[in-house]
Amino acid sequence: MKLTVLGATGPTGQIFTAMALDAGHDVTVLVRNPAKLQSIRVGSKKLNVVTGDATDAKAVSSVVDGAEVVVSCLGSHPGGPCPMLSIAFRHILAAAARQARPPRCVLMTTIGVGGTSFHVKCLLGAFVAGWKVIHDYEKADALVRAEHGDVPYVLVRPAHLTDGAGTDKYKLSLSSKGCYHFAMTISRTDVAKFLLRAACSPDFDNKAVQLF
Repeated sequence: MKLTVLGATGPTGQIFTAMALDAGHDVTVLVRNPAKLQSIRVGSKKLNVVTGDATDAKAVSSVVDGAEVVVSCLGSHPGGPCPMLSIAFRHILAAAARQARPPRCVLMTTIGVGGTSFHVKCLLGAFVAGWKVIHDYEKADALVRAEHGDVPYVLVRPAHLTDGAGTDKYKLSLSSKGCYHFAMTISRTDVAKFLLRAACSPDFDNKAVQLF
């Protein structure tokens, strides 16, 4: 399968990209700094590295063209460019919609947006990420649901991410009205496994999936 990954140099993105390569997929990554890919299979013939920014429409279009699946592991953080995620998601959807066969877009946001938990959203905004970042996540999540058109999407909303080992015992919910709370956690490895699962199957198309 031909996969395009945005956010491949982030902690979750690196794990996902390595998994996708190990599974035999052809992977194109859009990165601002290729040097940060050193921990991934840089020498792999299956990996195509494109230098560019996810907020640049032309750069995004260049890597979405021909892809079967687009996976976003992008994340905003305090002090980083903001808004970022909503701009990148808009470019991804626009580029995907121009394809004769729009690729599935598997896009990561967070529990706390999309009506999942006002409590978690407030804690993230006030004490963790900052309100500008959380509003950007909320806007990006809503944008996908409202404007995906004919582009199949999967919104992946993980709980608080940890660097622990994967357990394969994570839970998923398709309900935005579950009892989600701030103490819920999930390892980045388990999130990456689900991202690959969603990339390879239509089971979650046009759904928002909560992971914890």
